[in-house]
Amino acid sequence: MSNYRSLLIGCGPRAEQHVIVYPELRNITLVGCCDLLEERRERFQQKYGLRPFADAEQALAELRPEIVHMVTSPGRRVEEAELCARYGVQAMVVEKPMAIKPSDLEGLTRVVEQTGLKIITNCQRRYFPQFRDGTIRDIVANKLGELYLVRASTKGNTMGMGPHTMDLLHQFLGEQQPEQAWAMAHTINEESYQATHLAPESIFAQYWFPGGLRVFYDASPEALGTPGETSFWMHLHFDFLGSKGRLYLTQNGGYWYQTEGMAEPVHGPSSWDEQGFGGQRDFTQAVADWLDGGEPHLNRFELHAPVVRSLLMAQKSVYEGRPVTADEPFTDEQWWALRERLREGVPA
Repeated sequence: MSNYRSLLIGCGPRAEQHVIVYPELRNITLVGCCDLLEERRERFQQKYGLRPFADAEQALAELRPEIVHMVTSPGRRVEEAELCARYGVQAMVVEKPMAIKPSDLEGLTRVVEQTGLKIITNCQRRYFPQFRDGTIRDIVANKLGELYLVRASTKGNTMGMGPHTMDLLHQFLGEQQPEQAWAMAHTINEESYQATHLAPESIFAQYWFPGGLRVFYDASPEALGTPGETSFWMHLHFDFLGSKGRLYLTQNGGYWYQTEGMAEPVHGPSSWDEQGFGGQRDFTQAVADWLDGGEPHLNRFELHAPVVRSLLMAQKSVYEGRPVTADEPFTDEQWWALRERLREGVPA
């Protein structure tokens, strides 16, 4: 078993969740932190004993880490990946969204193919026990009969909680990808996280998956989400309807399913409050295990790039004002034109 050194780049609000799991990891040592703001990096230095840096390139040059946690705003992912690859980083963990614009995804694909850098998106819910061990996938694939409709709903814009929602949907459907999308959207908001997580404020999309499966996806501050949930960011919700049963799955309130012949539904756990820490711990340990020749990471680039494409496909449909297929190109020029149209209040 190799021992790996890691570096934290970005010491903002999300960074703490990456750091607190390190005492429970087997063979990774977090050795440094980097942030443009002195008070942020000093706090991590004092609290966790990390060597602080103001410049990411200097930190990479002096520490030579094998693993980097890139906990930064998503607007410069390609440049960040190129920088990590240049200094021999083997794995770069990025916060979601992995990419915002079509060219971001194209650039990251180029870096992965040319350098071998492993890019892993921090959609750690895949490492919650009921998702990682295949329990939910088994219910969806084998217990509900012929699956014909899924509702996937989350609060926030489609680049806020949308990547988590779409990522789990892909996992539950055995990594199938949509063939077609038809979407509508409204409003551009740039007041808070939306200033960096650039996307329509509200979007509703219908996706066609292989076999005729329909998925109704909504990401919006006004999304239906989970009935009765009071925490804004806990609204990550799925309803699976099949010819022989139903699965009702929430992020923080458990799940249940019921099929033909069952007098009562079967209930199971799903809790961010109870599983969030363990999910992040196992997600991070899996990075080192993969570098050591173990199982490929569940959030590796090859699995998450299709998630981003699915999200962008809906925006392409909004731009075109019609259903679009997965093979239709979506350009940065179209992406920017859509933002301007929505900013001006033009219906889409």
